Amino acid sequence: MDSKTKQSKGGLERAKKLSPERRSEIARDAALVKSGGFKALHKGNFKEVIGVDIPCYVLNDSNHTAVMSQRGIAEALGFATGGGTAIKKFLSSQSMLPYIGSELSKKTDQPIVFKLDQTGSGRKAYGYDVTILIDICQAIIRANDNNQLKSNQAFLVKNASIILQASAKLGIRELVYKLAGYNSTKEAVIAAFRQYILEEARKWSKEFPDDLYAEWQRLYDIPVPVRGRNWEHYHLTLKFIYLPLAKSNGKLLALLKEAKKESKGKKYDKLHQFLNEIGLTALRAHIWQVVGIAKTSQSVEEYERRFSLAFGGQLPFEFDE
Repeated sequence: MDSKTKQSKGGLERAKKLSPERRSEIARDAALVKSGGFKALHKGNFKEVIGVDIPCYVLNDSNHTAVMSQRGIAEALGFATGGGTAIKKFLSSQSMLPYIGSELSKKTDQPIVFKLDQTGSGRKAYGYDVTILIDICQAIIRANDNNQLKSNQAFLVKNASIILQASAKLGIRELVYKLAGYNSTKEAVIAAFRQYILEEARKWSKEFPDDLYAEWQRLYDIPVPVRGRNWEHYHLTLKFIYLPLAKSNGKLLALLKEAKKESKGKKYDKLHQFLNEIGLTALRAHIWQVVGIAKTSQSVEEYERRFSLAFGGQLPFEFDE
């Protein structure tokens, strides 16, 4: 028996196990493809929810598949450039392949082709079942848990966590609504998802997140404080956050000197106050780079070596006495 005959026989055996309803759905989908392909019955956009222009669609297949483009998935995860190419390159990297798996890899390699209007005369588009985004987010978290991501990929962990948590909260709420026979409006769903997104984002936007100190505690074997932070946390914050920021190719240091000059001798009593007024964005970006390096380091030696490579050493602040 040749391979084609074996495949055909296997396909028939699988078909026998399907319910009549599922076989009918498959037949309808095959007919749709034969008659010109799937069409977008509805179109939406994530801009109202997360502020990013990412279109989404619901198709006319039997499952009413919700789809978004590869570019949209890339932008939702925070890739600033490269779009679909960037996400595809990332997913095929050696660090991600073990966590993607063959099934998800196959899905990303075989996009759904559909027409952008209901008449079927519009231009073709290429999309993916939106649940792929959830699968990718889970793969990112697994890869990060196993220290496979680079320090400059910390933004992916952050965005994947936000998407997963917000989607889970909205999903369980909507499931209860459906089971209880309550139909929420489009506006209510958007408002709820926006709320969940903001809640999760706030956890990641604290100037000094708990993750930072948890990783330092792990690496430096620091006892967990009963409340607040201890002197070791203070020392590490100066060493790995404030002092490298002061170097920053001289930019923040120059701003500090300029600010002191303009204030006619008035000194900033607190370094954090200065950064809040002038360099909060730089502070946050730096902190999450440090978190990424710490999370993917197995020892103090590895952490400090990688930190030094990333930031090129340290330079003390030059405060006037």
